[in-house]
Amino acid sequence: MELNTFQKQKIKFTFDFFLDYNKDGAIQWDDFQEMIKRYKEVNKGSLSDADYKLMLASLKDEWKDLKALAHVNEDHPVHANEDHGARVHANEDHGARVHANEDHGARVHANEDHGASVSFDAYLAMWEKTLATCQSVSDLPTWCQKMIPILFKGMDVSGDGIVDLEEFGNYCKNFQLDCEDVPAVYDVITDGGKVTFDMNRYKDLYFRLLTSPSADAGNALMGKKP
Repeated sequence: MELNTFQKQKIKFTFDFFLDYNKDGAIQWDDFQEMIKRYKEVNKGSLSDADYKLMLASLKDEWKDLKALAHVNEDHPVHANEDHGARVHANEDHGARVHANEDHGARVHANEDHGASVSFDAYLAMWEKTLATCQSVSDLPTWCQKMIPILFKGMDVSGDGIVDLEEFGNYCKNFQLDCEDVPAVYDVITDGGKVTFDMNRYKDLYFRLLTSPSADAGNALMGKKP
């Protein structure tokens, strides 16, 4: 499934803002570990040790999916082209090298602990493949579905099952989202107060953020109005 420019921009935002922690243009396992560390620093204790264990397990499964997508026939390595290629360099003992073409095939040689590295092109390819068959949240990968409640709890600091305006504002501030008008964005989330910002609403917005081909309420999770 070829995503349009707007969809690719949203995935790039996730890649740059939440995953590529060291800003080197690629994801390593260390970036996922830093993501967990960042959540611990900003969620004000709303997540339990069990939540973090589940987050870690989900991220490991995502990492496996991402690397699995990068595998191609060992007898026919695919080389990167100018538009879609991803090339990740590493050393012989611990690293990974990815070659991708417009079909997004790639080769990875590494394990999760010793230098595997995946570019944005490979990350985008994973989502293009994933979203091609997604009609609802239940169609998302299991690791993604498991992450949704954790991400919501990170916003719902009070633990009452509802993210209020103050909690949403703190979320934007803690994650340094470029949100110029928090009340206006929150108004989009709640449809002018008609909808409660609970887990079900979060799931809806999260799915729309991933899949919508144009700006809509899902943008609010990035601190943006449609």
